[in-house]
Amino acid sequence: MTELHLDRLTLTGFRNYHRLCWEPTGSPVVITGDNGSGKTNLLEALSLLVPGRGLRGARNVELPLREPETGEVSPDGWGVCACFSDRRGAFEISTGMEAGQGGARKFLLNGVQTRVRDAVADSLSAVWLTPQMDRLFGESASGRRRFLDRLVVALLPHHARELAACERATAQRNRFLSEGRSDEVWLAGIEDAMARHGVAVVAARRDLVTRLNAVGADPRGVFPSAHLSLVCPVAERFDVEPALAVEDWLRSALQEVRSVDRQRGQATCGAGRTDFALRDLGTGRSASEASTGQQKALLVGIILAHARLMAASGGLTPMLLLDEPLVHLDRPRRAALLETVMDFRTPVLLTGTDRAPFEPLTNRASFVHLREGSLVVDKTI
Repeated sequence: MTELHLDRLTLTGFRNYHRLCWEPTGSPVVITGDNGSGKTNLLEALSLLVPGRGLRGARNVELPLREPETGEVSPDGWGVCACFSDRRGAFEISTGMEAGQGGARKFLLNGVQTRVRDAVADSLSAVWLTPQMDRLFGESASGRRRFLDRLVVALLPHHARELAACERATAQRNRFLSEGRSDEVWLAGIEDAMARHGVAVVAARRDLVTRLNAVGADPRGVFPSAHLSLVCPVAERFDVEPALAVEDWLRSALQEVRSVDRQRGQATCGAGRTDFALRDLGTGRSASEASTGQQKALLVGIILAHARLMAASGGLTPMLLLDEPLVHLDRPRRAALLETVMDFRTPVLLTGTDRAPFEPLTNRASFVHLREGSLVVDKTI
């Protein structure tokens, strides 16, 4: 697996951080601290360095520092900057918004603003687990799509550009229909873009699912082997037709449902309707029917299978951001997860309120503690 190092992380006016400059001494890193101390904020900052809205799915207005006394947003803007190094050498990725800036946040690669933010996907990727994802199979399909797309982007960085183009085209069509406009030529053009980019998006999702299912069981035999299946009419067409024919079919389908979509205010077919199901191969039980602990084990199993796939494919190695990863796991699986992260040659950050559950990593990982917005080395024995 390609080695990637996080050399420095700097936060300015971000969430609960006025200013933080941190130089990790290695990986994995265990970050402990009280609830509300900013552990998740730290992981979120790193997740914002790759395309998308980060591990919380937050809007830009939610990211600036708010003064605790007044709740007012800091007038100075916010920024996240990280320096990395790998076999290609050192590189720096930054994102943020200047004071008074509206619209999209800026992305800089080695100090140069990128005109297309997805260009950074060619340099960095990330995968994460959060406590909110423990409910992934009991909530909406949109969360499951974001989870799946993050895995795809880590393996195929260009997927971020296809996905963004598809989402832009879909938003334009939704707005056009909601305004009651009916320009056939314009609609046909935007639906052509939805079909072209949407089919590319679904094809990449389908490819990832196929490859993950082929990776095989957890070598340690601790985490369950999971079988993923796409729930998507577009994906089903790939079983009987080539991509160009699927594009033609989707264009026709979009045209046929215009009146329905106008009433509902959203597209009722296309890549934005994809969902996926997960099944434990050992028990045959669907994740939607499993306990919270079993669902967590299945998700961890997918993440680890994805890591093995990345190592085998020689792709861009992702950072692994694990927020409260040991919650809901039984003792053997906690131990197995902590042992597994030692095999990664990429930044791995784990959080928890207490050090005790992470004791198996003593003298093997870096331990830091968050206190009053500062990271201090935890030398507890």
